[in-house]
Amino acid sequence: DQLINILMKDHGGNIPERGIQSLTKVLHAARDSLGIEYCLWLPDITCLLLSFMPESYAYSTIREMIHEDSSYFLAVSRVEHLAWCKTFADLMRRCFPQTAAIMGQIGALTPLGLDPIMKRFFVTLLKREHVMRVMDIFTGEGAHAIFRIGTTLCCLSHAHLGESIRERCDNAATFWEGVRRFAHSKHFDFEIFLSQVYMTKKILGFRRPVFPRPEVVSRIISENEVWAENNLTNISVHEEKKPLGLVEGDVPMKLAKDSFERLCLAKWLPPVLQSTKLDLIYSTSHHGRSLEMFYRCCSSSRHTITLMEVLGTDIVIGMYATHTWKSNPDGYGDGGCFLFRLTPNAECFRFKPTFSSFGAEEGDDEKKVTRLQDVGQLMISSESFISMGVGEGGASGLRLNEDLTRGSTSKSMGFDNDELVGPGIEVFDVGLVEVYRFIRDVDN
Repeated sequence: DQLINILMKDHGGNIPERGIQSLTKVLHAARDSLGIEYCLWLPDITCLLLSFMPESYAYSTIREMIHEDSSYFLAVSRVEHLAWCKTFADLMRRCFPQTAAIMGQIGALTPLGLDPIMKRFFVTLLKREHVMRVMDIFTGEGAHAIFRIGTTLCCLSHAHLGESIRERCDNAATFWEGVRRFAHSKHFDFEIFLSQVYMTKKILGFRRPVFPRPEVVSRIISENEVWAENNLTNISVHEEKKPLGLVEGDVPMKLAKDSFERLCLAKWLPPVLQSTKLDLIYSTSHHGRSLEMFYRCCSSSRHTITLMEVLGTDIVIGMYATHTWKSNPDGYGDGGCFLFRLTPNAECFRFKPTFSSFGAEEGDDEKKVTRLQDVGQLMISSESFISMGVGEGGASGLRLNEDLTRGSTSKSMGFDNDELVGPGIEVFDVGLVEVYRFIRDVDN
């Protein structure tokens, strides 16, 4: 995906065939002659170098960056990349603690969250002429300039975001989109920005830089390499699951609108559905509150997600159904069904089959019969209720009454779920109820 964006969009539109050949030659030479097997900055930096110098000069520049250890030009291993990302986060907390706190909450200071800077070298954030200026500074100062410019850009961008935008900024992608918009707006003056990047303050009668000196940053990187070695297998530097998409229709959607909730759903769903879009097929605000209409709207959809809000709270819970909802009090569905709490504290409760022995007295091993205890997986529904999961005494893991105004939840066999609403709360009033089906791009 990164190479496609480089070739088709991020570097001034489609790169011509000759440019692609030059890029390929330099990258192959860097791998074969310089031994660079891992360097996330290299494709973008090579494109920037080739935009104003021939292939041989670009290769020579990369070679000098690799051999110049004192300035830390390129992270050429996964350990170094993780150490640099942690260093960026440490510097944010040290220099701009308020912005760092917000970025930390939404995941923008993780190795994945820092991709626009630590993987894409500002290419997706700044105007091209400004990226070229950053490149000029980088060739002279090394990675210290990137830490300095990047942390200041994050702080200024967050300060210029409107209050309404800050409230909706609930994930790293939204934050970086805000940074990009600020950097491309009329309010962003790159020369003034650079003066703020290299700002100094008077300490004991001397002008000193606000940002830590290069030797301090180098020491932090070295210390963080130990941390990176210890956490190498625990942290991903590649893109993980993306939020489910949305199909915009005539009926407004609410409960699955936020990307964080859709990301949680994507992680819980089977792989075949993780790249789909959610299409709202039933909403009590539009279709009314009746099981008859619920069944009618769901009649052509096999896999569905049902979301419901607990009235008067910010709690949203739900269930994923592997079969079409219909009136069938005998039970149906399979082990792919699951219950979940979406907000707050998102958690999924999957069906876990258990086995039990019956039909024989204790000690009579030959007559014991082992059977799958399947009651926990069943979808049960009728003209007066829908439910998923069976608990003791006829209770359900999650159940809605005939007009979808009252719900109940309890621990159910197989799912082994907690009380979805909260400790000790089994019965609750239901607010909005929404049902979504899954649409693949190939199905339009």
